[in-house]
Amino acid sequence: MKKVFVLLAFAAVASFVACDPVEIPEEDPGTSLVTVAADNLVAYLPLESAEKAVSVGEGITLAEAKGSASYGEGLLGQGYINTTGDNMKQAYLKFNLASNNVFKNLESMTFTCWVKLNEACSKGAILSVNGSGIDWPAFIAYFDNSGTNDEGVKTQQVNGRLVFHDSEGAEQNLWLDTWDPNLAKYGKWFQFAFTYDSTTGAWHLLVDGVNIKDAEFGPKIPVSNFVTASCNAMYVGGWSTFIEGQSTQDWQSYFAGSIDEIRIYNRVLSETEISTLRVQELAAAVAAAASSATK
Repeated sequence: MKKVFVLLAFAAVASFVACDPVEIPEEDPGTSLVTVAADNLVAYLPLESAEKAVSVGEGITLAEAKGSASYGEGLLGQGYINTTGDNMKQAYLKFNLASNNVFKNLESMTFTCWVKLNEACSKGAILSVNGSGIDWPAFIAYFDNSGTNDEGVKTQQVNGRLVFHDSEGAEQNLWLDTWDPNLAKYGKWFQFAFTYDSTTGAWHLLVDGVNIKDAEFGPKIPVSNFVTASCNAMYVGGWSTFIEGQSTQDWQSYFAGSIDEIRIYNRVLSETEISTLRVQELAAAVAAAASSATK
């Protein structure tokens, strides 16, 4: 019977994606169904509530929710939401990072999450880590759908950024972005991911499990080099430089939209693994919705 239910849940994924967002219950969303690279998952933020902010992550604790940041309908259970839809109005969750935080052990990494964009205004940071004296955040995942192409079609900029420090303390930046009108999926949840391999310098950006852009970065530096002694806070929904008063640029601002299921792995997941993770998380969401409907 369990096999039949799982097959039905996976079969429902296509309709879940095609239809308007399904109302997901607040109770346990069944995240145990998500098994990809579980041994390499070093930080997991389901963003269910202030009490259930971090399930995995040594030395990560929720400090505060600021402005219009709140918990609303997520892909799985609850998720982060900026209720104003305005990227210039304060909205972020702040997490304290202990001196032994998980970032210091990373060589290579994979970052995945789910986002839902507000077409009116969806620029700002998904997640960033601070750094005193650094012009840019040590870590950033970012969207900007405010541009248009030559034909006047609205486009979406998808960015990932890491700021490293070499052995002499010099700043090294890795930046990858793409403009593509086909990525503008407003009002629906979709998966965003990027990977960095410190052994090869390879950098990949993926949307809904599909690789959309590659780059090579040199020198090949472990991810742990971007975590300096001054990195003691992580922000969901905000660009740390903007939050800490080092910038007033509107594109270095708050994420106007919804975020859920943030995961950080200590190795590079393949495109197949990331795509599988996407299917598993969608299946978990469908299963949770089906379970709620039968109660």
